Amino acid sequence: MNYRLVVNPGTPQAWEILLKPGVHRIGRNDDNDFTIGHASVSGTHCEITVSDNQVLLKDLGSTNGTFVNRSRVSEAILQSGQHVQFGVVDLTFESTVPTAVSPTAAATPPIPIPIPVPVPVPGGNRPPAFIPPPVRSSTPILTAQAPDELTDENATALPPAEPSPTLAAGNAVCKSHPKTPARFLCNRCHKYFCDLCVTTRGPGKFCRSCGQALTPLHVPVARPVAEKGFFARLPEAAIYPFKGSGALILAVAAIIFALFDAVAGGWLFIFYFVLGFVAIGYLFSFMQNIIHATAAGEDEMPDLPGFDGVFAACFRFIGLSLLCYGPPIALELANLWGAEISGGIILAAKILCNLYFPMALLAVAMKDNVLAANPLVVVPAILKVPGEYLVAAILLTAIFALRELGDEYSKHMGSVAFSTRRMDRLFTSFGVRALWSFASIYLLVVNMRILGLLYLTKKHRLGWFAR
Repeated sequence: MNYRLVVNPGTPQAWEILLKPGVHRIGRNDDNDFTIGHASVSGTHCEITVSDNQVLLKDLGSTNGTFVNRSRVSEAILQSGQHVQFGVVDLTFESTVPTAVSPTAAATPPIPIPIPVPVPVPGGNRPPAFIPPPVRSSTPILTAQAPDELTDENATALPPAEPSPTLAAGNAVCKSHPKTPARFLCNRCHKYFCDLCVTTRGPGKFCRSCGQALTPLHVPVARPVAEKGFFARLPEAAIYPFKGSGALILAVAAIIFALFDAVAGGWLFIFYFVLGFVAIGYLFSFMQNIIHATAAGEDEMPDLPGFDGVFAACFRFIGLSLLCYGPPIALELANLWGAEISGGIILAAKILCNLYFPMALLAVAMKDNVLAANPLVVVPAILKVPGEYLVAAILLTAIFALRELGDEYSKHMGSVAFSTRRMDRLFTSFGVRALWSFASIYLLVVNMRILGLLYLTKKHRLGWFAR
């Protein structure tokens, strides 16, 4: 069996990872067997072991996870045609059975002959117009036929044949991917293939089964279906946390963060700073997971992150906060040291920092690097999507203010619980705090979903990962 991973399938940036028998490590660092230079891919992301009869994929504790058919896995046996995802990088796993190629066919592959495909003409049931490709030589052009009618004899026949109904309707599809239009035809196997199912050698395309040079099909380019824009997708952010198993994930997250608060602020004060770092790092990993899942086009909540890498995530979040809110903090300290800086200047600095922070958070989450929060990255990104970003920043600020008010009321109810002797007030206080803990996590998820949608709908304009 021949095995391979197709990175960025179906895009102009697609490339292949050929998997030979043995162990292969894949990650962002150069010392891996195969390097995928994307910020969402960990330094050493996963390990693939190829044996005689199976391919075993094993996650090596990556920050953003390894997914097979949209489900996060720590270990899985890959099957041909499965969708694989490292961070937010899409891949397709494929396996083929090698077939011996005759020396004559391999040595003298026939020259590919373009096959014109009729283009439908809009309007009623009129027959489709036939648009031939430009003729550059005296070589005769073959009219497309159905696979079962194409033989070695009529492959060189000059008289045009009546196109089959399938080709006339432009419905020729790939043998392995029925939803993908065919781009090539093998004259020997009589099968259609898409770009992912052929072998590339130099400028030519060849059949993987028989080694025959493929004939390109002139397939009309269909008008792409308009995808929803940022404003059209905004309302779905409110219901996103409850899709799939989202409600359960919210509940578990609320319990985890409530435990962090209780332990860090309780009698285990000696562990306050350690637990504080863990809580901040886990919170940032949770936020980053949601942004990455949204950026990958997923419509359901991702699983909760692991605790590996929480300290690195903590330092990224602290560095992000210092870069964004350093100016107003410096102005406040200057006032304490005797400088007379007006409150209006400090307030203006805080407002500007609040407008700057969401895009900086999005950049750091996507690039997985705190240096992405610098103005050379953030300011141009804001200027590229000013209208959408202004709306996103206003929504994020409003949701953040709502969370702050809720936190203050929750703390007040907590003080009531510890001072009252009435059981009804005690249980009411605990109930309010539990509900607000759940609501607070819900609002946080909505915040991150909005940021992820901003990147998903405007990633080509932002161009952060353009090659």
